Amino acid sequence: MHGDNQHRSAADERDILSHTPPSTQTTPELPTVTLVVVTMNAAACIGAALDSIRALRYPPERMRTVVVDHASRDGTPDLIRRAYPWVTLLPQRVNHGFAGGNNIAMRAFPADYYALINPDATVAPDWLAVLVAALEADPGIGVVGGKLFYGDGLHLQHAGAMFRDNALTYHFGDHEPDSGQYDQRRDVDYVIGAALLARGDLTRQLGYLPEAYFPAYYEESDFCTQVRRAGKRVVYIPEAVGWHDERYSGSGTFSVTFLRRYHKHRYRYALRNYTTIAERQQFTTAERAWRAQYANTFTGRALLLYSKLVNWRLLIRSPWLFRV
Repeated sequence: MHGDNQHRSAADERDILSHTPPSTQTTPELPTVTLVVVTMNAAACIGAALDSIRALRYPPERMRTVVVDHASRDGTPDLIRRAYPWVTLLPQRVNHGFAGGNNIAMRAFPADYYALINPDATVAPDWLAVLVAALEADPGIGVVGGKLFYGDGLHLQHAGAMFRDNALTYHFGDHEPDSGQYDQRRDVDYVIGAALLARGDLTRQLGYLPEAYFPAYYEESDFCTQVRRAGKRVVYIPEAVGWHDERYSGSGTFSVTFLRRYHKHRYRYALRNYTTIAERQQFTTAERAWRAQYANTFTGRALLLYSKLVNWRLLIRSPWLFRV
């Protein structure tokens, strides 16, 4: 018996030396995330967006979902209070625009990461975990976005986005059926603001989203440009999947209102970011060629002139664009 006791004591000692007692084992906490949804009369679609956020496979105690509502008149705030009591609602009396609304929430609730999700977008249950893992694995990445489908679930809307020389934007995969052709991660100029994840410290360092693009369009494009200028990468992560149903927004309709805002902010982006002679020459050459092919009617020229002149304050300081 004495020998057996010696044997057990030695085994116990080896076990103590080679294993951490269960009572002292700890699991590293995942980063905190503030998820922001900016609404304005979004009662028809906000429920699906919030349901998809609720279904995210991420520790609930490490997430905070914030809805910034811009004076909705369709019952959006009441719907959120009644059906989604776990959401932090920040009602506003006026419309602060997409950038301004997101900034209100991000300033109020700092976190390791900020997730921006449109009220007409939904995301897969692993969307957040996949994007957080990508940023945690590579400190050189500042912003990530995933593969987005249109509301039909069949055709791609976004697999990363790029700028042309005259600041026109385009999305990889737009309106294409998905056959795996965009299943590789890649660096891009920007990712769409309908569903993206950004580092919190970097976002704060850059002063959040630029509010010069009221009410919408180009704010996430400009933000990602500043991220890249700060030395960080913007990366498309195809494993993170979402759906963006633009029936509930004015995006992509090519109405006169949409085109005026889009081109006004395209010119604003160029005036804010194209500062070298080479960049301005590239813009001028590309713009003249594009305009001759696609905007050579009186209506097209008038729309572009209007879109340019409403940026008159920037044009006064930087008149190169006026001559294009």
